[in-house]
Amino acid sequence: MFCAKCGSEMPDGTDFCTNCGARMGAAFPAAAPAEPAPMPAAGMPPVQKRSHKRAVIIGMCVVGVLAAGGAALALTGVLGPLGQGNSSQITVLGSDEGSAEHKDKGSAKEKPAEEQEEPEEPEQTGSSVKVDLNDQATYAAANLFLSNFTEEHFDRDWYQAGGFDSTDGLSDDEKYKLVKFIWCHFIDNAPYRIEKGDYDNGNSQRVATDVINRELNRLTGLTLSDADMTYDRTPEGQAIPDSAEAHDGYLYLKQEYGQGNYNPSCAIVTGATDLGDNIYELTYEVYSAGGALLPSDIPESAYGLPKDQFIAAIQADASRGRTETCTVRVAQGDGAPTFTLLKMGVYD
Repeated sequence: MFCAKCGSEMPDGTDFCTNCGARMGAAFPAAAPAEPAPMPAAGMPPVQKRSHKRAVIIGMCVVGVLAAGGAALALTGVLGPLGQGNSSQITVLGSDEGSAEHKDKGSAKEKPAEEQEEPEEPEQTGSSVKVDLNDQATYAAANLFLSNFTEEHFDRDWYQAGGFDSTDGLSDDEKYKLVKFIWCHFIDNAPYRIEKGDYDNGNSQRVATDVINRELNRLTGLTLSDADMTYDRTPEGQAIPDSAEAHDGYLYLKQEYGQGNYNPSCAIVTGATDLGDNIYELTYEVYSAGGALLPSDIPESAYGLPKDQFIAAIQADASRGRTETCTVRVAQGDGAPTFTLLKMGVYD
């Protein structure tokens, strides 16, 4: 008898096939009848019947191996090569694009991450340099700066009405005021800067023009040419002509000025309004210093004192104060802002 599954020949009465383990006599699809073996050619040995059975068995084994390999390949496509920890993805057999999970991962790799929009910085309002009058160093610096001008009444009525405004350029009157202000400022605070002698054209005093421009630039941010410093005029209410000429590195004056010609004053800043672009409007009070005190006579630490203590330090009568405004440009200094004058003593 023959096994209906694998075709192996078995002794009659065998219950199970010793080749494939199938039950003998079980119903299986009938195999197609084998074609009759061709007749051997003359002189060739006849083909043994057992060889045909072996070919059938080998063929069926190959089919089984291929089927098992396909299943293993399918399993490998889902999990990756087993035992290697490899994260490489292999497309599952029968799929053109891979699993949805793989599509998502592939898309994440292919598409660049969208750039996260940085939060917009709040628009800066006002000036980058702040004038905080509650800060003692800032308060003292502002008081000292303005006291340099109020000592000569430059802020109010330097010879004539109109004040000083450099924001729209300098007029001849404003150039004249600047030269006279610096000259008297040196007389009161740095008399060693002024040289006295019998110079040409009847001049009796001179100051180096680069020294004048250094101080002007520190206080106003401006410089003057020799032509700007030269003038010849008779101030209103004054009989004696006032003239000056700049050449060869010096500014020469005929009229001699001395300390005490003007009533020295000191300023106390009471308010600061930010106009933007590091420009501020300062409100300040002016007090005549008792005992003819000048800014150079007062220790800088006194300028940082509260109003009442400052007035007491300069021996001033509080009832003699007046209130003014000016416009300044500020810059960040060492520990406190620095100031340059733009407008002062200008009245509408």
